[in-house]
Amino acid sequence: MLLLTAALVVPYFVDWAGYRSSFEREASALLGRPVTVAGSASARLLPFPSVTFSDVRVGDPAAEPVMTIENFSMDAELAPFLRGEILIFDMRLEKPAATVRIDKDGVVDWAIRPRTPFRRAQVKLENLQINNGSLVVRDASTGTTRSISGLNATMSAEDLSGPWKFDGSLLFNGRKLSVSSSTGAL
Repeated sequence: MLLLTAALVVPYFVDWAGYRSSFEREASALLGRPVTVAGSASARLLPFPSVTFSDVRVGDPAAEPVMTIENFSMDAELAPFLRGEILIFDMRLEKPAATVRIDKDGVVDWAIRPRTPFRRAQVKLENLQINNGSLVVRDASTGTTRSISGLNATMSAEDLSGPWKFDGSLLFNGRKLSVSSSTGAL
């Protein structure tokens, strides 16, 4: 009973805005690039841990971002945290936009560059929804630019090593496609 009372009272005394800096630090370590939240930040503990951020930017703050997300929100189960695991049962990315560059030698430079090892099995992703996403691939080796827009998809993963499942639709260079795929584990 004491734990429940504390859970109900503590949220009013916790600086929830501090989650912004924690999110930026952890996301930067995971992606290997600076992550900043230029918009609002909110969090709640009950009935389940939930965070929401607007105007998320990935990349050097002095340069054009390699990825932006208009709104990011995530809901997680509380019990797995006690075992050192993260069970994300619902994650939503509204209007994510990413740029992938391929240099003249064919080397791909994309938003994710992990530099901090972490246990991929710690994170389970039950439902990731991408709404109205876009991707631009600039290929200096061929001088072409390809674009994906209108990406609406649902993804899931047993852990970050896989297996992954992906179902969605998108526009590839203006042509509508439906995509469904799954992978094995790494």
